[in-house]
Amino acid sequence: MSPVPSQLKAAYEECGHLALTHYENFPVASLLMPAESRPHVTALYTFARVADDFADEAKYKGRRLTELNRWEKQLKDALRGKKAPAVLQAFAHTIKTFHIPLWLPLGLLKAYRMDLTVKRYPTWEGVLRYCRHSANPVGRMVLLISGVREEKLHRYSDHLCGGLQLINFWQDTAIDLKRGRIYYPQSELQKAGLRPQDLLSRKDSPAVRTLVKNALNYTERYYEKGFPLLSAVEGRLKLELRATYLGGQGILNKIRQMDYNVLSHRPHWSSWEKLELIVKACLGRVRPSDR
Repeated sequence: MSPVPSQLKAAYEECGHLALTHYENFPVASLLMPAESRPHVTALYTFARVADDFADEAKYKGRRLTELNRWEKQLKDALRGKKAPAVLQAFAHTIKTFHIPLWLPLGLLKAYRMDLTVKRYPTWEGVLRYCRHSANPVGRMVLLISGVREEKLHRYSDHLCGGLQLINFWQDTAIDLKRGRIYYPQSELQKAGLRPQDLLSRKDSPAVRTLVKNALNYTERYYEKGFPLLSAVEGRLKLELRATYLGGQGILNKIRQMDYNVLSHRPHWSSWEKLELIVKACLGRVRPSDR
């Protein structure tokens, strides 16, 4: 892997600064990744994080789509060697260096645009279609940065990243409801005897907890289909994936320990617990289900 060009060091450093100022549940460009990969994974994360802010942060209200469209145009400008923000200069260099297909980062932007207009999903297939844009491209790009190009392994990554996206939905249930978004499929609401307004009122009930429990069970089965990826890669990437897998698995367990009350509490990791995740990953204490 070639080093970062000197003229782009400042751009990659800006990505690192922005990444450190945002909260993230799971390891991002952590010390478990090879040092030479970290700047590129950080550039990817920052590209996605800024776009996600356009879709969610209050200060962009009224101009979200305009900002997302501008971000896409500026990325394409950067890829053509034209003037662009430093973050996009760094990410464009990463894309070129690892021959990342453009449809992967553009898929992320499609997901953020979906968040502006799509607030309900009839079935699991609809939710997973969203995940194919919002989460799966990230895993595939991380694998490409790490030199992993085998399609079978990328499909395992799709389950891992799609599962992480689902886990994040259940973790952030109350936050998303404030934005009018319901990621629980309508078919699952009907099964639990709920209407959308029952969730939007953000009032806890046995029916809501049943909904969350069923969603967690579905998610765990889906997530575990990505587990073979952990044994198919080597070195520091294996450690990073172990820690990431444990992070998602742990949030599922925390929600169960809360008796599925995601409307009143948001499960999160303390600094000490994050350190424990890293230790477990290094010791290889990872299995498909931690229950």
